Amino acid sequence: RSVNFVWNFVNELSQRSIKERGVFLSAYDMHPYTKGAGKELGLHSQTLQCVAGEYVTRRKQFKKGRLS
Repeated sequence: RSVNFVWNFVNELSQRSIKERGVFLSAYDMHPYTKGAGKELGLHSQTLQCVAGEYVTRRKQFKKGRLS
């Protein structure tokens, strides 16, 4: 459930960045936005980084700004 929450968060973050600035965020760019959330969600920080990295990989694979 927590991992799904993080996935949805980075999905919304990515869409907002593209809409407002026209910039695709990398996994590195998403890190400051997820920093500290692991403690609240019960996840390791490395898990948060992996979710963001996987999101960026899938976004590039499907060539979309937002994944459904």
